[in-house]
Formats: sequence, structure tokens, C-alpha cells
Amino acid sequence: MREEPRIIYSLDAFPISNNRWNEGNKFKETIYSTALSILYSHLWYQDIELYADETAYKFLYMLPCRVTKISSNEDTVIWMKSKIDVMEKQTKPFVHLDNDVFIKKKINFDFDKVIVEQNDYELYSMYQYRLDFFNQYTKDLDYWKPDLGYAFNCGVLGFRDLELRDQFLKVYYTLEEIFIKNNNPKIARIEPCIVLEQYNLAALLHHHNIKPTLLLWKKNLFENSQLADRIGYTHIAGQKKYRIDIVEEIENRLFKLFPYWYKEVKTALEKEGIA
Repeated sequence: MREEPRIIYSLDAFPISNNRWNEGNKFKETIYSTALSILYSHLWYQDIELYADETAYKFLYMLPCRVTKISSNEDTVIWMKSKIDVMEKQTKPFVHLDNDVFIKKKINFDFDKVIVEQNDYELYSMYQYRLDFFNQYTKDLDYWKPDLGYAFNCGVLGFRDLELRDQFLKVYYTLEEIFIKNNNPKIARIEPCIVLEQYNLAALLHHHNIKPTLLLWKKNLFENSQLADRIGYTHIAGQKKYRIDIVEEIENRLFKLFPYWYKEVKTALEKEGIA
């Protein structure tokens, strides 16, 4: 039987506290969401590690998993950089879960090289204006496709093949450097992260003719939503997680299902005047 991959999380508090996506300060909401996600995973998996910057660490260090301090990148534009940083630290197969992913039944993460959540065919229009920007500067990248036609949702992103992980990190840093060098927010505000991570990975795998394992493998969003319900998987992606009804539901579930840990986290927030 193959080794079960470890489950990892990353949290850099700076972007979500400093108006990421023009959403203002969403620190408390993210702390509760991260806690609920980890506690669900704790029901099913043995080896879990949260990598949190010093700010977030103060409110989540008590959770029943390994919690490791990392540095903050203090970047609200490339807000998922901490995810790349912690993936680079791994020395054995792993699955990174985003902080808005909730696993309510055990999912056996069985895959050969790389696993992603799903194919984002139906959301591909979100990429176009971002690709128009990157395509100006990527003509010399042999793996790059100007219009691949799809990308991957990486709410779940794991590697068993660590050499492939290293290749992904290399192309990530290449594209990040291109963005930093050429981005001019005075001309246009480009939200780059879905290209730096999701489209970039899709282009790399296409170049090497590697088909990733898909957690949700149906052909459209509706069927994948039904499949997610069946396997006990929820990903509240994007700005939807900040809707007041969803924010309240996350806190309510944390209170009802994990009352001890809810009290611990809530007390830590209240001590800092965050409640």
C-alpha cells in the first residue's frame, strides 16, 4: 500500500488583513475557516501541518496538529506565495488544502504524480484578460501555451512526484519574476495568482503530457458539485466565503462540532480585541 500523503496548510495573515480582493480586513473570518478546515481533517488524517505566519500563529497554535511559524511575504497581490513556500519545504508526498476546504468524510488521496481539485473549463473566461498580460512576456518559455483552454482549480494540490513539484516551482518563480518585472498597477490592476498557480501548472503538465488525478472528475460544475456532496467535500472558493450567511455558518459549525477548540480560538481572538 502506498504511503498516505501528509496534509499541509498555509496561512499568511497579511493579505487577508489588508484588503485582498478589495474585501477589507477578513482576518477573523479566515482564522475561523482555517480552524474548521483543520479540525475536519483531524478527524481523518494523522499527519497534518499548518504553516502560519507569526500573526496567525498566535490564534491557531493550539490546534491538534503540528503548527509551524513561517515568514510573512506581506504581499496583497501575490497573496498565495506562502502556499508555494510551504510546498517547497516538503520532503515526502503531500496534499495542500486551502483554508476554505472542508473534508467531512475521509477521502483517500490516492494518486500517481499530482492531484488537483478539478478542471476549470467553465470558469476559463476568468483567465482571459490575465493571459493577455502574461502572453506578452512568455514567448520564450517552451512549455507555455497562450490559450490552453482550461486550467485547474487548486483548492486541493498535491504531489507524490517531488521532481515534478520542483519543475512546477521553477516555472512558478519564472512567471512570478515576469509579473513583478512587468506589472504596472498604475496602468491596470492585474490579479495574477490564478495564472501563476493554476494556469501555469496546467501548461506545464500539458507540455509533459501528464494528466493529473482530479478529485472532482466530472465534466461540468453541476455534476462536480453533486460528486463533492457525495464524497463529503466542500470548497467555498473566492469571495463567496465572505458572505455573511457563510461566515456565520462556518463559525456556527466550529462551535457545534468542535466546541473546545472553538472556545480556545475565540478566547485568543478576544484577548487581542478581535471578536
